[in-house]
Amino acid sequence: MKIGTDFSGIGSPESALKRLGLDIEEVFACEIDKYARKSFTELHNPNTFYEDITTRNHSEVPQLDLYVAGFPCQSFSMAGKRGGFEDTRGTLFFNVAEFIKENKPKCFVLENVKGLLSHDKGRTYQTITDVLTNGGGTLNGQISVDSLDSGLGYHVYTKVLNTKDYGVPQNRERIFIVGFKDFRDFNFPKKMDLKLRLKDLLESDVDEKYYLSDKLIEGFKKGSWGNRYKLKEGNSIANCLDTKEGNRRTNNYISHSLYPRSSTSGKGGSGHLSKSDGTSYCVDTGCSQGVEYKKKIRRLTPLECWRLQGFTDSQFYKAEKVNSDTQLYKQAGNSITVNVLVELFNKIYYER
Repeated sequence: MKIGTDFSGIGSPESALKRLGLDIEEVFACEIDKYARKSFTELHNPNTFYEDITTRNHSEVPQLDLYVAGFPCQSFSMAGKRGGFEDTRGTLFFNVAEFIKENKPKCFVLENVKGLLSHDKGRTYQTITDVLTNGGGTLNGQISVDSLDSGLGYHVYTKVLNTKDYGVPQNRERIFIVGFKDFRDFNFPKKMDLKLRLKDLLESDVDEKYYLSDKLIEGFKKGSWGNRYKLKEGNSIANCLDTKEGNRRTNNYISHSLYPRSSTSGKGGSGHLSKSDGTSYCVDTGCSQGVEYKKKIRRLTPLECWRLQGFTDSQFYKAEKVNSDTQLYKQAGNSITVNVLVELFNKIYYER
């Protein structure tokens, strides 16, 4: 199976396909961040590794069986307001659509933040689905009344999926857009019972450098840091990890102690402390979460953040050899959760 990925990061799609045991040929990957490329190269072996989707000659890529892209959310000009290609020029989605138009992959999976649905009052999402489906395609099984030739004519299904529903204790909502060149019925994977809690993914022996200083901890007790720093109950779902490293008052923190109830202090602020036997906050690119252990608060380690995105320890150790903690945090936060893709690809290729 020939696959290619744009905005490849550290290779979540490739990891998911390999976990399913599918025989894949990594035709290409494309990632502009030089540090992420280092990690990707340690984990995967694409035939060609592009740095920039905007400069690639799409015609040189053989037709793919699967194309995956987690493109950024950007506003469109809406100059024509018809949902065609002209409306998307100057954005990275335009380059994604151009590639799909040229390559005509049998299937594509696009991923974005949940906010894409409401971005620019819903016009961004509307334009994207118009471009993908117009010209004879369908959206969620419904035939489009608009048959503009400017569209790609794919049969598209969209849904918001949450990492916590697919085996990983992290509250991470992302919209997935699945398109097929030929029409077929498709149902997104059903939710699964969550058996793991954050405590199951924590390291037992953590370097002191990950613990917060007394000065930062005092900030939790003062009004300037706010009463929204909370110790969440054990069965709660942790928020999405972000891209920071736990050194700002807007960061998220998780408690490792078994406190009898939630506790708060101060006024204002926006950070959170959650118990380690709950689930993680959403992973972002700095992994600005902490856990409290024996009355001490620490941020999550890079390894814990990679675990919260479904990567194996062996994958992390390979990437750790070529990257700093800062980049490893960022790479985890920018990734698509591997477990979610495993279930999604399973529905596409096995459970038809």
